[in-house]
Amino acid sequence: MTQAAPASNALQLALTPPGTEFRMGGGPYTVPISVSNAPRTSTITVTLTFNPAVVKVRSVQEGSFMRQGGVSAQFTEQVDPSAGRVDVTIVRDADVVGASGSGLLAAVLFDPVAPGATNIAVSGSAAGPGAAALTVQASPASVTVK
Repeated sequence: MTQAAPASNALQLALTPPGTEFRMGGGPYTVPISVSNAPRTSTITVTLTFNPAVVKVRSVQEGSFMRQGGVSAQFTEQVDPSAGRVDVTIVRDADVVGASGSGLLAAVLFDPVAPGATNIAVSGSAAGPGAAALTVQASPASVTVK
């Protein structure tokens, strides 16, 4: 499997599950959503999709990235368990600087519900101060429940 080389100026979203295999009766399994190469980011929206017949979301936790520099941020999450979807939006309040660099946006705790495989796809959009759109690239993850 080859991946396209990331655009040098694109904000990168990545999922890093704790391995490729989740065990029935184990967990919850924490899947961090990380950002890197972020240029002055004031708002970010992330969507995860997964197979709800294989895993379910227990909770979503906020990361520290968007609160860099002591700026307060509004963190909202919406989980649709039947569709296998999580939407997270983080907005820095009255922000003129933006969060930059790399860090943890959020973490999703998954519980395995049945043997099988699922891709955990991630997509997103982001904007800098003044609502300037940023380019976002994302790397999905795959897990197998046994």
